[in-house]
Amino acid sequence: MLENKPLLPGLHIVLGDSAAGTFQRVFGAGDRLLIDQDVLSCGPTPATYDLGAWQNVRERYWRNLIPGAADEHVHSPHNLVDNAQRLKEDGPIYIWAATSLSEQLFIAFVIHLADAVGADARRISLVQFEHLPGRDARIMGIGELKDEQAADHPAPVALTDDALTDYRIAWAAMTSADPALLESFSRDRPNANRWLLETMPLMLRRFPDQVTGLSYWDHMLLTKVRDHAPNTARVIGSTMCDNFADADLTGDMYLFGRLFRLADERQPKPLITLVGDEPHMLKIRVWLTPFGEEVLAGAASNYPANPIDDWAAGVRLSSAEGVLWLRDGGKIVRA
Repeated sequence: MLENKPLLPGLHIVLGDSAAGTFQRVFGAGDRLLIDQDVLSCGPTPATYDLGAWQNVRERYWRNLIPGAADEHVHSPHNLVDNAQRLKEDGPIYIWAATSLSEQLFIAFVIHLADAVGADARRISLVQFEHLPGRDARIMGIGELKDEQAADHPAPVALTDDALTDYRIAWAAMTSADPALLESFSRDRPNANRWLLETMPLMLRRFPDQVTGLSYWDHMLLTKVRDHAPNTARVIGSTMCDNFADADLTGDMYLFGRLFRLADERQPKPLITLVGDEPHMLKIRVWLTPFGEEVLAGAASNYPANPIDDWAAGVRLSSAEGVLWLRDGGKIVRA
């Protein structure tokens, strides 16, 4: 077991409980570590500076993601949003992050929180993990690192005014009710952090495709149901593994929740059938419906056969209210 490595004075912030566990083992940071326990690439991200309202939206999303499931989330006393006022403390702030979409949005969120509570964001430095020595594969998240790899961390780099602006515009795009900012981010900010540039366009996957009427992940899940039914765990595991290199790490709970949406019997034409008494992916079985088979074969579209009621980042999608955007290749068009 490694002895605790000396840690730079100041406040340190990581994304996720796994990364926090590694950090505490390596550095023994105690209450100098704050943890963002949210995956911001999933669910609604409406624009607000009201942190209470923000928490209500995000907690409600995760709590209702899987119908009938017990809430197993353990809320940390070092949760970032609960302790956002600490960003105003004297001393530097260090964000420890990797290269995936969720990690880049986490950086943008910390800067947004600093602005929301009136902290000086120029005190923020980034400890950016990109590649391990001798390996080409990128590091997607801090939580995947072994203790000794986290201990051998890159040097912190202070965020410049331009970098802060890049991440603020990324956050504005993520929370805008209009998808135009999200669609144009990489074009408008060509000199931003390369990982931010590469991952922001992945958020366009949350919009339904103009042809299939399905978001990227919903279509991918349908494909895996066809390949691996009735094994729900294998459907989800295969979906995650086959898309890991894309850096859009949504997690198994998000995908499980999307399966329930595809099976919702309140829809005129559900795309899959889920069978099981307990909402646990090891105890639920899954099959395509005839309509799901038609959609996968290109013989039908999920929309307008089924209405759309969803979120894509800060964009509310509601076919019933006539507020709907669809994905046409790399463009977002108003339906």
